[in-house]
Amino acid sequence: MRRNQTYQKIVVRTLVVAICSSFASGCAVDPVTGRPSLKETFASDDPCSQNARNIGIGVGVLAGALIGKQVNGSNKGLLIGAALGGAIGGLIGNDIDKRRCALSKIAKQYNLDLQVTSLDSNGQEIATSAATGGAAETKKPEAAGSLVEIRDPASAGGHFESNSDRLTPRAQQYFAAIADTYNPQKSAAEIQDLKEKAQYLAQAGQRKILLVGHTDDTGSSQLNADLSERRARAVTKFMEDHGVPKSSLYFQGAGEFYPVADNGTDEGRAKNRRVDIVEMTDKTAFDNYLAARKPHVEFYRARSEVAEASASQAAVRPGAAKTVKSKKAASGDAASVAKSAAPSTTAPPSTPTASTTGASRASVRGDTIDFGGVPLVASSNVASIGQVEPKKSFFSLISTAYADTPIVLDDCTRDRPRVANSVKALGDGKAYRTSEHIPGLYGKTWTDQVNGHQIVINKVAVLAGDGALASLPEFKVYRNYNPAKKNGATPEVSLKPEVNTYLGSKGLLYRMFVNGQGGVQCVDIVFESNGGAVAKAGKLVYLHGATPYVADFKPKMYQ
Repeated sequence: MRRNQTYQKIVVRTLVVAICSSFASGCAVDPVTGRPSLKETFASDDPCSQNARNIGIGVGVLAGALIGKQVNGSNKGLLIGAALGGAIGGLIGNDIDKRRCALSKIAKQYNLDLQVTSLDSNGQEIATSAATGGAAETKKPEAAGSLVEIRDPASAGGHFESNSDRLTPRAQQYFAAIADTYNPQKSAAEIQDLKEKAQYLAQAGQRKILLVGHTDDTGSSQLNADLSERRARAVTKFMEDHGVPKSSLYFQGAGEFYPVADNGTDEGRAKNRRVDIVEMTDKTAFDNYLAARKPHVEFYRARSEVAEASASQAAVRPGAAKTVKSKKAASGDAASVAKSAAPSTTAPPSTPTASTTGASRASVRGDTIDFGGVPLVASSNVASIGQVEPKKSFFSLISTAYADTPIVLDDCTRDRPRVANSVKALGDGKAYRTSEHIPGLYGKTWTDQVNGHQIVINKVAVLAGDGALASLPEFKVYRNYNPAKKNGATPEVSLKPEVNTYLGSKGLLYRMFVNGQGGVQCVDIVFESNGGAVAKAGKLVYLHGATPYVADFKPKMYQ
């Protein structure tokens, strides 16, 4: 008991000394009482405080002490490990603090809506601070990176020229200032101690920095993703030109995939049009962040809502009656990364007519196929996949829509394809993979027979961490399938459908949009999140006459 108490006292004493004496600054004090304050030391509201540095020292001291004690087995080893751990943790935290302070000043200078969120080594939020305000409560005593959201008020001109990936002259100025805060050589120049400078540069060489372009949900999802990717890459290249190592830089065009606000309002769409800069201390933390990302499904709008909004907005625009066909015009400024302007008039894909689902316009290509189902109604249930995000209620694929259940998850006719391009390295432009595939969903074939028609889905591939689609599948339907003549069989329906995936706590929803071939509209499949040779459940929605029908579909892995 006495030995443990001695051990604890040594660690605490080392922690206090490290925080109060490092970097030529003392412990933070309460501005009212003048006494040392834990809140001011670890969770200050001041964006120019040294909270991350202090947290980094604390975590480093504790981790170093444990390692030193295990390796050396003595209090001397404990002290050495604590000192080394505190120094490294302090370097990381000090860098994060300096950047947060500098960004707050840049935001004020250029009137930017800029928010900084601290991230832990698992990629989870631990503190949020408005660049012009301050940090919220600290949830975990650990900092391994940050997420910086940047929006430019529409009245200020936006980040980019209209329908272009060219930065405006004003944006070049503030992105140059932002890039300087990530330039390791400029930061290292302020460190006088050569050993400390070498430690800092070694740590900075492990950093991963990701630029992400985001849009609202107006217009074509694919064109939004492509435009946002070009813009994210342009900012990433701009940062390289201003001294940030290419080996550390990555970019992504996320389009409408990761909303942070309701797209049903002007204010929400403006918040969704943004550029994110994600910085993590090393590859492990970076991979953890990417795997932990989940879209806010509650902010997804039903396809009928998007169609109505687009039609309403287009009606007030001169000459808006015609559908935009050019790629440049279709993307529109409403689909831009961070500029508010008129939306695209590109029409969304057609959907089946059904008052019970809120869908609109039927779509049929070729002869319709009868899958022996029943009319699609709100009570046609499929197995739950559990919570998509924390504090969300359970939901079914086709079920009664509760107030706290995202409407797009009621059934596939309410949803529309949403595209996010992959994370890519600036160095070679190749996609960055962070995880293995979900067992059974690594390019395998799944099949089931429905009312005598064989349905085959080839190349089903989904990544484990965040449930992201790895590649598009092949969807085929063999009408009135005869196993004896399988070698000469020709599919009635054959295409590569667009796919949305939703990873929940109890399974994965794999949603395909067939858009009318053979009358098939869309297909929902629930796979086990930890593998399995048989799907948990599924529904196939098709047209029977002018009425949408639904049939059970539970495919098995083809052996």
